[in-house]
Parts: sequence; C-alpha cells; structure tokens
Amino acid sequence: MEKTASMIGLTLLMLALMDAGVAAVLHTAEAQGRLGGLVQYFEYGRSVPGKLQRWKERPDMPGNLYEVAWRRNIIADSAEDFAGEVSDASSTVRAYGMSFVNNILRQAVELDSDLGVDIHSGPAAPPNFTYALFLEDRTNRRPGDIVVLGVLASSIPAMAAMSNRSWLFEQPAPFTYPVFRPSGDELERIDPLVSSAAEERALAETPKHAAAWRQQMAEEDAFASPFSFGAPVLDHSPFARLARRSLAIGHIDRTERNLLASERLDLGKTLRRLIHRFAEIAREDGQSPMVFLIQTRDPSDADILAMARPALERYAIPYLATAEHFDPRDPAGFLDDGHYRVEVDRLFAERFLQMLVP
Repeated sequence: MEKTASMIGLTLLMLALMDAGVAAVLHTAEAQGRLGGLVQYFEYGRSVPGKLQRWKERPDMPGNLYEVAWRRNIIADSAEDFAGEVSDASSTVRAYGMSFVNNILRQAVELDSDLGVDIHSGPAAPPNFTYALFLEDRTNRRPGDIVVLGVLASSIPAMAAMSNRSWLFEQPAPFTYPVFRPSGDELERIDPLVSSAAEERALAETPKHAAAWRQQMAEEDAFASPFSFGAPVLDHSPFARLARRSLAIGHIDRTERNLLASERLDLGKTLRRLIHRFAEIAREDGQSPMVFLIQTRDPSDADILAMARPALERYAIPYLATAEHFDPRDPAGFLDDGHYRVEVDRLFAERFLQMLVP
C-alpha cells in the first residue's frame, strides 16, 4: 500500500512538473511571438472570465472582442449618422443582423450603387439582439425606409442567452442583449444588468453589481455554467484548460439540443412573435419590413424557414430565405469560417434587389 501511494504521488508530481513546463513554454512562446497556433490552441480553453480579463488588459491583442457590438454604442453611432443624413425621397435599407446579412447587402450595393444601406450588427447575433437593436434604433429611421431583420439559424438557441460570452466559449464576446419570452399575447423582455463595455469594466470595482450580474446570468441565461465561468485560477494550468474546453463545449452543445427540443420554452413561438411585432412596428412607422433567414451549413442547426413560415405567411411579411436559393448542405458554397462565398452572397443580393422592385 505504501509503495502504491508513493507511485501515485510520484506520478502526480511528474504530471504537475510537466504541466508547469508546458505553461512556461507557452508563456515564453507568446512573449516572443512564436508558436502562434499552439499558443492559441491552449488559449481556447481559458475560462470566460480569464479571456475577458486578458482582453481588458490588452486592448491591442489580436482577436480582442471586448469592445465589439455593445448596443449602446451602436445606437449612439446610428443616431449620429442619421442626424447627418440628407433627407430625400429615396428609401434607405436599415438592417439589423450579423455578418451574413452585411455580406449580402454589400453585394447588393455592388450591384446597385444607388442603394442606400445602413447596417447595424453583431457577430453571430441571435434574434433577441437584432430585434432589440431594431427597437432601440426606432428614432433613427424614416417613413419609406426598408427595414431588414436578420435571423441566423445557428444562433436560434442563443435566444435563451443574454450574452455571446455564455454560448460561444472560444470567442466569448461580452456584449449583451435582452431575453424575450412569450407572456400572454405579449413578449416579456428581461434586460441584462450590464449594457456597455464601461459597465463591464466597472464590475471589478463594484462587487455587489458584479454579484447581481452573475446571479442574473445564472437565473436567466440557459448557457451559463461553471464549466465556462468557474474557477478561473485553473487557467494557469494548460492541462486544465484542455479539460475545461472539452467540458464547456460539451455543455453548450447539450444545451443547444435541449433548447431546440424543448416544448416548454418553444423558441419557435418566441421567434414568430418577434417577427410579427417587428413587422407591426415597421408598418406603424410607414416602413417596409423584410426578414432575412440565413440558414447555416450545420445540419443540426434549426430549420428557420419552417420555424418562421407561419408568422411570415399569416402577416404577409416579405422574406429572403437563403435555403430557397442555395442548398446549405452543399459545402462548395461556404468558406472555411462558415460564411457563404462571395458568389453565393451575390446570388442572394440579386434576389433581394428583385424583391425591391414594385
């Protein structure tokens, strides 16, 4: 027994020394700008608080998403741009989406240089983010504008999240957005306690607010998990980071599957109500609503056309569904990062421009 205990102790000591050695090599390589791929591989497993702290301390760090897509900043910029616009008889396309929508509209401008486009977006933005932007930007639109709401298939489960930090573990952009839930015939809106990068930074100096924010995430964000957020001290261990990465991604995948299958939460019902209310508000303001349904390439992603079609047809809402114009199961249409190729975006843009013709 004593010999066995000694062997176990020696094994654990050797593992700890190996772990410390790997950590030292990675630290040195990062400081010298070497072994970038290997360094990044281990960085992916750092906890979400650890990633955010590094981005906070190193604003110039490649891939830093700390300042990206905060709604307050987007709306402030939109108001400034709107105030500088020359009001004329032409319509402007006001879009609320993500990079997929942006790419289509950029191709539309390439095809029609007279087209006025005003883009508001966030990376992998879920419908609760795009809809909230649409609501908050209401004073920065005019009658006659064409208003586009982007819906991304891969982001449908994130309608149960309050921030990209909880469901995109490897790139946890901290920007936040409300959760919407059906309540009677209306939608209940639950706003996050943190709504700007400045408030995010200030959490370190406001422990009570930080604790309240953690509590809200735990209660209202379906993806919040100790696998992603807990024990950031373990970030010092490369081996612990590898284990965390596996556990966190596994938790996120399971949560997505459960959310899509849940009859209690019924994300489809929430989405249909968002789309209906979006069209209703746009029409009240004398604008033309349009929905972009971006079907992503993963077969496990939600079929957003099937999910949204009842509302689109019932309320006669024009839509562009990418799956109706290009097979999302055809890998030839996609770049390595999951976006559509330029020629496919151009195909969607042509269809969009055709829809604008009376």
